[in-house]
Amino acid sequence: MPIALMVQATKPDQFAALQQAYPEWTFKTPATLAPTEYADVQVMYGKHPLLTKILATPEMQLRFLQVISAGVDYLPLADLAAHHVLVANTSGIHADGISESVLGAMLTIVRGYQAAILNQQGDHAWALPMTTSSLAGQQLVIFGTGQIGQAIARKAAAFGMTIVGVNTTGHAAADFDTTVALADVDTTLKTAQFVVNALPLTPETTHYFNAARFAQMQQQPMFINIGRGPAVVTADLLAALNSGQLGHAMLDVTDPEPLPADHPLWQQPNVMITPHVSGQISHFRATVFHIFKTNFETWQATGKLARNQVDLHRGY
Repeated sequence: MPIALMVQATKPDQFAALQQAYPEWTFKTPATLAPTEYADVQVMYGKHPLLTKILATPEMQLRFLQVISAGVDYLPLADLAAHHVLVANTSGIHADGISESVLGAMLTIVRGYQAAILNQQGDHAWALPMTTSSLAGQQLVIFGTGQIGQAIARKAAAFGMTIVGVNTTGHAAADFDTTVALADVDTTLKTAQFVVNALPLTPETTHYFNAARFAQMQQQPMFINIGRGPAVVTADLLAALNSGQLGHAMLDVTDPEPLPADHPLWQQPNVMITPHVSGQISHFRATVFHIFKTNFETWQATGKLARNQVDLHRGY
């Protein structure tokens, strides 16, 4: 009997509905899966260390893996491709939460709220050590023009910002005033007041934001990373913040992650850190389960996925 390994927590009614709809399947959790059953796992919902053991099992039958994140850089992509495993992510469901986090971070700076928080913890002065400003007319450069980048652009447009998207080829994308290619960002970065990294992590984007890249940013911009921590050289980021090349940073992802309690980034007064929560939404489990269930049903009927299939060679 084929096994679906349910790593991601499901509500009792969701689990029961699957069992009732697919009596020919056995639905197991990592705690109930025996090593003798690894070869029978055909579907996996969520990432677990057991994936490595399953892929290494003779007569392995895994055919469909549904993960609960947008990024898949943590998966053994080459191994999955070699075994012809279909992989789906949850790209798109984090777009509202992440885009609101980005807009919130920018407003926190320009409207003086970060300065106000620091003032309440310190001098209690009836003045702020800065002049508040507006997002209107400021240039926002978003690296990554997929669903998350587009959601950020749509919301930023409501504030009257000038929005530039950066992608691999410079191809046009919805909700951006203009787009440029990764190889042609020099001029754009010179005038950027806000820079957002929403790129997937690939060999090409690993350590993309380094000392040379920060040196191209001449307006002391705010740097916001909601993509992946290793896209940034952390030591170079710290140096850019200390030298004034960057005015502020908002980091939802870091390298290393979790960020150790004694890491100097925590001590930076011009840095806001959130513990990889920018995409969290209250109905996350229900939304993720719907993607998995839809893909599972379609795969059962056609051998293909309905949505969110990952290109294992491109890494997103």
